[in-house]
Amino acid sequence: MANTFKRATKSSLSTADVTTDSATNILTATGANTLIIIGMVTANKTNLSTTVDLYLKSASGDATYLLKNAPVPAGSSLEYISASKLVLNAGDIIRARANYGTALDLTVSYLEQS
Repeated sequence: MANTFKRATKSSLSTADVTTDSATNILTATGANTLIIIGMVTANKTNLSTTVDLYLKSASGDATYLLKNAPVPAGSSLEYISASKLVLNAGDIIRARANYGTALDLTVSYLEQS
């Protein structure tokens, strides 16, 4: 089994509802790969406080919020999943949104097992 550390980034999160297919997909587990999320950080590039939603759309059909309206202060960042891990199986999708367009960037660090 191969293990590879990777990173996914998304600049300027959209404001599309994370529960819809028009939302911004950040990371999708494909094929037989398992992804183990080891860290996520959101940076607020503006001088306005904003909020972020983080959503897991599971291939099993169940979907859950990981964060809902979490505040990200102006010019600051919010780190989550720093002390734990999140496993994505094939077909699982992580989505994110900001309440102000182009305000937030998101970086995800993960381990891909194939």
